[in-house]
Amino acid sequence: KVWVVLIASRAACALRVGGGRDPRVRLARRETEEYVNPVTAAVSQLLPSSTSLEIDWSKAKAAKVSPSEALDRLEAGLRAKEWFVTGDILPELFADEFLFEDPDVRIEGVEAYATGVSRLFDSGSRAQIINATLAETDLAGIAAIVTVTWRLSGRVNIGPLRLELKPYVVYTDLHLRDSDSLVVYQVDRFSIPSWDILLSAVAPWLPFLAPPAPPVEEAAAP
Repeated sequence: KVWVVLIASRAACALRVGGGRDPRVRLARRETEEYVNPVTAAVSQLLPSSTSLEIDWSKAKAAKVSPSEALDRLEAGLRAKEWFVTGDILPELFADEFLFEDPDVRIEGVEAYATGVSRLFDSGSRAQIINATLAETDLAGIAAIVTVTWRLSGRVNIGPLRLELKPYVVYTDLHLRDSDSLVVYQVDRFSIPSWDILLSAVAPWLPFLAPPAPPVEEAAAP
């Protein structure tokens, strides 16, 4: 239910570039979500209560690889499964201590993240990958950061409604843990302000809104 914040949080605050809590700071392993904004907490109750995801959560973790190899396997998986909107992740690529944050919510646990994504977006939504890059970092315990640039489009499930999203670009930073190359932390950044995303869903005719992100020329999955 937590992922309604991808709509509601955009009305609650302006665009935040980067930030979030230090991924090196971990709580005891568990699946939790914490809301910053009470509005998003209330609206989250309107999401569907079930999901059609079928994921083997007991699957063994992938072997440690170099950061460039980790980039390749993440990009291949994302192009094939588009889990940023389907929730159909590859659990073997994520640490059990996975943490997601955005301006209004903090989610601990990859299963909570995947389930929430699956409930929020309808089956026609897309996460079209534009590119994926690798950057070095001096964060302790983090080998590198993979930044995925992608175009989000489709609809979200809010109660009986299917709100159409104006396509926009998302920048997702995936922190790779040094000890095993698994994704341990994710933070999303957006190409347009929060208020623009919300208003475009409910009043798309307003003249001051940003134009939709242009189409993506898709390549075959590696």
